[in-house]
Amino acid sequence: MPRLLPNWLEAYMAYTALSRSPDEFHLWTGIVTVAGAMRRKAWFNFDYFELFPNLYVVLVAPAGRCKKSTAMRIGRKLLAQVPGVNFTTDSTTRERLIVDLAAAHADGHSSMTAYASEFASLLTSSGMDMVAFLTDIYDCPAEWAHKTKMGGTNKIKAPWLNLFGGTTPDWIARSLPLDTVGIGLTSRIIFVYQDTPRIRKAFPKLTDDQKKLGELLLKDLVTISTISGQYVLTPDAEAFYEAWDLKNQTERAIDDPRLSGYYERKPMHVIKVAMVIAASRHDDPVLTKDDVEKALEILDRSEPAMARTFSAVGKNPLTLDIEQVLMALTMAKDEGISYGELLDRFKHSVRKDELSEVLDTLQLIGHVKAVSNEKGVRYFRVL
Repeated sequence: MPRLLPNWLEAYMAYTALSRSPDEFHLWTGIVTVAGAMRRKAWFNFDYFELFPNLYVVLVAPAGRCKKSTAMRIGRKLLAQVPGVNFTTDSTTRERLIVDLAAAHADGHSSMTAYASEFASLLTSSGMDMVAFLTDIYDCPAEWAHKTKMGGTNKIKAPWLNLFGGTTPDWIARSLPLDTVGIGLTSRIIFVYQDTPRIRKAFPKLTDDQKKLGELLLKDLVTISTISGQYVLTPDAEAFYEAWDLKNQTERAIDDPRLSGYYERKPMHVIKVAMVIAASRHDDPVLTKDDVEKALEILDRSEPAMARTFSAVGKNPLTLDIEQVLMALTMAKDEGISYGELLDRFKHSVRKDELSEVLDTLQLIGHVKAVSNEKGVRYFRVL
């Protein structure tokens, strides 16, 4: 079936333009949605292994901001109408996820997309067993087997799991052990951090053009779901990727060790996202130089904010408080906040001496300044 839209992702961004969720949240929702339609039917051959377009993406924002779930639901509503696409339940255990994936087997593969608007509930449902399973299944082995406590064996043939979640920096800081950040599961996840929603009307009304666009998006998503086969790079795309990959290996400087695992896997993320970008444009399993460049651009743009995901993770017991105070000062903008106001706001989590240490730390590293005026001393965020 011929495409109705020249670029599915660009059309999706136009369709979601009235939502308050940030652009990056809608972009990654679109990417996960296209990946969910593709399933295990498409792949890229690295000879030593096959790479599939499944992604683990987690939207991160402070609690109550940026409408993470709203962005996710728009994409899910479209994907749910595509024939043959399977979903997990919103809250599931490791055992249930294994059973559901095995039951999803059809046409030679067991493909499923998992939505977890509260990523914390997914991980904590089965503890480290869930973490280990998600880590194992990410690479889409030919078969995954597990012995049950009753002596039986659960098998999943050709598993493929696409994971989309939402969480807060606070949860990550409080629940993820420091020694698990940057390795294992977290190195396979693309964390998309935003803290500023778009300013939009309280009651958005889709235009007639946007309503029509929604219909076209669904029809083209169904067409995307029929893509199958091995993706290959055009000669100029291969030359570009090889040059970038060599530079990435030899010249990469990592400012934050907590992101080292992500950067090690970035070459694979580039190809995965490039497959999605190509699928959003055409049916041919071919990756052009433009597809690879666009994938790299999207990942590069997400990385500076990605570190904010783990900004409150560390050995310093005041790390989370430092981030929360900094966020409060950021939101105060030109008005600033007095010491007393900060103490009143954070009295549930820090003592007076701890708040003083937090403010001293932020001033020493140049993120906050204290200004005396007719209202007394007020603290301001330095941007």
